[in-house]
Amino acid sequence: MAFYGTAAAFQPYCTARGYTVPAGDVEPALTRGSAFIDGTYGSRFPGRKAGGRGQALAWPRVGAVDGNGDAIASDEVPAEVEHATYEAALRELRSPSSLMPDFVAAQAVKRERVDVIETEYFAGGSANDVRPVIAVIDGLLAGLLTSPLHASTQASWPVRA
Repeated sequence: MAFYGTAAAFQPYCTARGYTVPAGDVEPALTRGSAFIDGTYGSRFPGRKAGGRGQALAWPRVGAVDGNGDAIASDEVPAEVEHATYEAALRELRSPSSLMPDFVAAQAVKRERVDVIETEYFAGGSANDVRPVIAVIDGLLAGLLTSPLHASTQASWPVRA
């Protein structure tokens, strides 16, 4: 299993923040949490994979800098990424598969009326429409991303070269 952080560091991270960790296998939750981090934010991480296409996870990276312009070592996984993974893993332990729910566009309800039963479904859509937005993870990773967190902020976002 490939994941960010360690199973040994997960519990102390949660304890320090006052989180109660539900019973469950931590390593699969860390794996799913890492997949969520890479799938949701990976295209906005600076630099490129240190190990090329064959590297399982998005970090470590070469040519990466943080939001302050400080270089990130090519063998480093930033603490922000590990902490974001712990946050994601905690949510997975609480509710497995909640980070990446299945999505069927034809079943996405746009409007529903109860009296004289009427249901209208969205046309199109994507899995991003049901992917959760987790503010604490957005905040943890904001200083590492090369583009805005959400499309609504894109017009005013300063893009790094």
